[in-house]
Amino acid sequence: MPRIEVFSDFDGTISLEDTGCILIDTGVGTEKRKAMDVLILNHELTFLEAMDYWWSNVKLTFEEGLELLRPVRLDPGFLSFYAFMQSHNIPFSIVSCGLDIIIQHYMAWHLGEVEAAKLTILANYGKVEGQRWMVTYRDDSPHSHDKSVCIRESKQAFKKVLVEQQKEKELAGETYEEQLEEHIVVFCGDGISDLSAAREADVLFARKG
Repeated sequence: MPRIEVFSDFDGTISLEDTGCILIDTGVGTEKRKAMDVLILNHELTFLEAMDYWWSNVKLTFEEGLELLRPVRLDPGFLSFYAFMQSHNIPFSIVSCGLDIIIQHYMAWHLGEVEAAKLTILANYGKVEGQRWMVTYRDDSPHSHDKSVCIRESKQAFKKVLVEQQKEKELAGETYEEQLEEHIVVFCGDGISDLSAAREADVLFARKG
């Protein structure tokens, strides 16, 4: 039986809208944000430069920000998908270039606080003081979070366990069968920042957007 592990993007994949864009648009406006998106695609502006500008212009308290995100719909199939993973003990991680504090609260609305607290959320670190939003990026990659890293680390950890199991059998004088357990990584995403993770995944689900 193969070991299956699922990684999923958040904005536009689990949530049907980009929560970050909703908040950012209150500060810089939709048109300007989209114009900056074009500059990023044309390599005239880096994503990190844009992120710094966007979040520095959000002038909301954290409570006001959360209230704006309340209407954002959850993917209609997510709850049954999550229940399936739980019932089959399939590890699940959210990987995002968004803010951890937003994702945690959003998931608590839909899963409950106890269940949401169990989630593995790999995202940028957000902090709000008054109306000042601050972001600490997960790494120094062009999109603030190289989502492929967590998948590679998972695969490496799995291989390490197999090697250790092989050594234990050899030390015990047991015959080691060459039939190794298979590790299948599933990734779900919808955007440009998901491409690096998509290349590392064994099974890919891409949301049309």
